[in-house]
Amino acid sequence: MSINSNFKNKKNIPELSKSAYNLIKFHRYDEAERVFNQILDMDETNIYALVGIGDVKRYRKDFSSAIKYYENALLVDPANKFALIGLADSYRGLKKYNEAIKIWEKFLSFSENEFDVSVLSRLGDTYRKMGNYAKALEYYLKAYTLDNSNPYILSGLGFTYFEKGDYEASLDYWEKLYSLKKDDLHHNDIKILTNLGNCYRKLRRFNDAFKYFYKALKMEENNFYALYGIADCYRGLKEYGKAITYWKRILERDPENKKILTRVGDSYRNLGDYNMARKYYQKAIEKDFDYYALLGLAIVNIKENNILAAIENLNQLKSLSGLNHKIALLLAECYVDLNDYESALNILKDAVNNGISDKEIRDKIKLIKRGKLFG
Repeated sequence: MSINSNFKNKKNIPELSKSAYNLIKFHRYDEAERVFNQILDMDETNIYALVGIGDVKRYRKDFSSAIKYYENALLVDPANKFALIGLADSYRGLKKYNEAIKIWEKFLSFSENEFDVSVLSRLGDTYRKMGNYAKALEYYLKAYTLDNSNPYILSGLGFTYFEKGDYEASLDYWEKLYSLKKDDLHHNDIKILTNLGNCYRKLRRFNDAFKYFYKALKMEENNFYALYGIADCYRGLKEYGKAITYWKRILERDPENKKILTRVGDSYRNLGDYNMARKYYQKAIEKDFDYYALLGLAIVNIKENNILAAIENLNQLKSLSGLNHKIALLLAECYVDLNDYESALNILKDAVNNGISDKEIRDKIKLIKRGKLFG
């Protein structure tokens, strides 16, 4: 190829780059990558092509390959914002959160522009995934002061407060987001409705929760989170028959779900239908060990006066998950039912020796020592 021909091709690079980025917008990644490689054949240090291929690799979740291209781009331009953000996002994709945080903080040291909100939000997301809610809130709230109507920031704050158990604060941000988008709610906004429902459910404001869960269910009739929320609200209201209806709708699509099988078992047990409760607990246990299913089965056995079977269930729980307050009290109650006061005392003393000591356990010990029954 002549020098003049090469120069002519290089003049086409801006148009080729524009074309490749347009292909990315339409998820035509193979074609985009070919165009970017064509650019690199002409100019191996072209920043747009290096970042572009990094983006293609990242969108395909090939994060390790993406990192190589972003790093090569940063050798050309150490402060390139797109390469820095892409590199950090790739480390986040690999769950290398500390590396991602270092890069985003480096970016913030370079930049005071409109991209700060996006990076602050990303830092909030990453700290939330690490369970560091204090740092997550620090960055989300910084971003919120810059843009108080950004959906990603509002949802990030909503999730963070929910996960740390502050449901009132979480509700405030989900309501802000709902108000922002209520005029154009569409399929993808089911998460707003279900998260509003979940806040009200945790606050035991079940009627308010129903309003949002049923709206979500109207948009998507088999949405797991809406069905779960409705069922759990009915459970909170002790309307176990209605709860079963919605738990079973989940099981129609996910019959192996241990947690839901256990929830159905609990509902039947609370209705006094021990045969059906046993059936669902055993289904859950057959899938794999499930603490609550085995505990539920033990309680059913106690209700049906199958005390030896209950003791077997409870000792299995103790073996698999360790002694806790609930297991200690139930085991002691079973031994008292068998008039085996010595075993009842031993299990309660074992609990105390393991740091499980509260007024209820101490009172039970006193009652047994005085030769009295539980109750």
